[in-house]
Amino acid sequence: MLRFPGHAPLLADHFPGAPRVPGSCLLEAMRRAVEEAFPSRRVRAVRRARFRHFVLPDSDLLCRMEPEDRGDALPSEVRCRLLHGDACLAEAVFSLE
Repeated sequence: MLRFPGHAPLLADHFPGAPRVPGSCLLEAMRRAVEEAFPSRRVRAVRRARFRHFVLPDSDLLCRMEPEDRGDALPSEVRCRLLHGDACLAEAVFSLE
């Protein structure tokens, strides 16, 4: 489960009065989750990213990963989605080394 606290200083300037979690923070959280799930691999690149909805501070987010299956023991790409309930708020495909 991921959560970006509403009191975080980085949110103060990202739409004052109506804070939103910056996309760069969402990508970094997904990257970290992928590297924690596959500790022997590192993210090489973000192949694709899509931000579908604003992410509000203090939202509980689930990070769901879908490794690409090419028959290898370790995937070369992982699709990662940030979910709030049933809604996909952001997604990205990461290439792994």
